[in-house]
Amino acid sequence: MATTEATLFLYGKNQRLRYRHKVVLARFIKGAKVGAVWCEFYDERNEKWNKTRLLLSTSSELSAEEIIVAYAKRWSIESTFNELKNSWGVKEAWQQARQTINRWVQLTTIGYGLIQLLSLMPAEKLDGVMLQLPWRNKAEVTAGKSVMDW
Repeated sequence: MATTEATLFLYGKNQRLRYRHKVVLARFIKGAKVGAVWCEFYDERNEKWNKTRLLLSTSSELSAEEIIVAYAKRWSIESTFNELKNSWGVKEAWQQARQTINRWVQLTTIGYGLIQLLSLMPAEKLDGVMLQLPWRNKAEVTAGKSVMDW
């Protein structure tokens, strides 16, 4: 397998990497054809290649660079999954019925979204809301953002 070196725009910046690509049959998924990419990123700070990572794609027709870019896009949602699992308690809800978990996740995400939208409202529109929450009057709406800053 030939090693290819490239620079791709990943994770918000140009990344130098090298990779090898092969279409193989994966035994652990009943012999399905997968695109396998072994890639290494170059660490500019330490001036060395990081350890090799294996990326698999069940879309075997994708090129190596398409697989690498798809993985990079996937990481943008990892922080949301981490919050769901660790901050919102989803990892503690494993024994619940599927429908119950779905409803609970929907309710908590709606509440989270409303709080995020509330934090973006201008101060003059928040005055009425703050009357309902007297203990929050002139207090910070979210960490690092006070009502007075708007």
